[in-house]
Amino acid sequence: MIKDYFKKEKEALLLDIRKKIYLTIEKFPGLHFRELQRKNNLGIGNLDYHLNYLEKTNLIKAEKSKGKRRLYPLGLNDYERNILGILRQKNFRKIILKLLKEKKITHKSILDYLKISPSSVTWYLSRLIDENILIMFEKEKQNCYRLKNEDEIIKVLITYKESFVDNLVDSFVEAFEKQ
Repeated sequence: MIKDYFKKEKEALLLDIRKKIYLTIEKFPGLHFRELQRKNNLGIGNLDYHLNYLEKTNLIKAEKSKGKRRLYPLGLNDYERNILGILRQKNFRKIILKLLKEKKITHKSILDYLKISPSSVTWYLSRLIDENILIMFEKEKQNCYRLKNEDEIIKVLITYKESFVDNLVDSFVEAFEKQ
């Protein structure tokens, strides 16, 4: 049985285009369909065909979130996939990196930092709470936020730092690794 699985996996990646798609997903876990399409310069139908094949042979996992199909190599747990999906989005990533630096934040500090509307900040913070990434608590009659599992987020950032084209991630990881 195990021998058959590896044979099937090996056969699935014999095709250069399929191998290129798989390696891109492995390098950039959590990227969405259109990003993968741009990175590999493929047509929608062609990419969709190969992704379906990779899914059927259990080499990748696709998850649909907020209308976007995110792609992951197998081997990531649900929480890691969730973190990667969130970190792929710029404003979520900025909030999380700010929290890693400051340990706790307020709505106003995020508002000043992101320079977006208060309702948008509320939406981002609520979504991070719903996704089990943030915890809200009250301090001095003010709502504050902190990361629920900082160590896991740091682990994901360090492991996949090269997949983020972001100076903030690079500087955080460099500072963390020097400690």
